[in-house]
Amino acid sequence: MSQNMKVLEAMMAASKRKDHEAFLDTMTDDIEYYWHMGTRPIRDKPTLRKFLRNYEAGFDQQEWTILHWAEKDDMILVEGMEKLYDRTRDVLIDNEFMQVIEFRDGKICKLRDYYDSAKVNPPARKPETAEGAA
Repeated sequence: MSQNMKVLEAMMAASKRKDHEAFLDTMTDDIEYYWHMGTRPIRDKPTLRKFLRNYEAGFDQQEWTILHWAEKDDMILVEGMEKLYDRTRDVLIDNEFMQVIEFRDGKICKLRDYYDSAKVNPPARKPETAEGAA
């Protein structure tokens, strides 16, 4: 197993323990995290720490499994499955995902998530009409 894969597994283990500091220790200070396509990336650990707290207020990641992976130089491509409990909608979601993880000096420096956001994000609420407004 490569050193980069060991770092990735350490990040996942910290996430499963909900140990934010150990999770962040696997990353460079200038981490670039693209958690949702079309949204500006998170670009530092303090912002990522805040994101983790906010994320866990809405979701409980109950399982995170790598099904397939490929590695070249300082990049790993991952295909996997996670089980997320959506606290706001009270549903358990089987979320298939892809990740692109880049490494620098033995730490994760860039992380991009790709998943079906229609499964993870609740649908937008329709605006109430004047008749339906209370």
